[in-house]
Amino acid sequence: MKYGFIGSVVFDLRLRLLGSSIIRQLRANYQYTPPWPYVDLETGDEITGLEASTVGLDILARPRAEGPLARSAATREPYWTRVNDLLALGVLNLRIWDQLDAMIDADARLQDLERRQKANPGGAPSLPNIL
Repeated sequence: MKYGFIGSVVFDLRLRLLGSSIIRQLRANYQYTPPWPYVDLETGDEITGLEASTVGLDILARPRAEGPLARSAATREPYWTRVNDLLALGVLNLRIWDQLDAMIDADARLQDLERRQKANPGGAPSLPNIL
């Protein structure tokens, strides 16, 4: 399936476990076709597709440089690792899903605005035809 938008949004995740709390960055990688009209990246035409989305999650791991797990400098660099199990049914509540959907939609709207500005340089970007 061809999606209208591909991107990612990054936000903070606070984890609390055994009395300790840490904050890590979480990245939602998405493919999204919105319900609203958008400019197709390949054709430059305004289209409306069938609404659909897929989401994957990564967390930014920050290896520690101290204690018995100390490693070389190269292995202490932060890196993104998959945490798609957080997307399993029942792990996240509906409010979090709604906020994630809103962030993805907002990011797609920014991409759409950039496409519209590119299609009409120097002029006001055209607004979607919503009737």
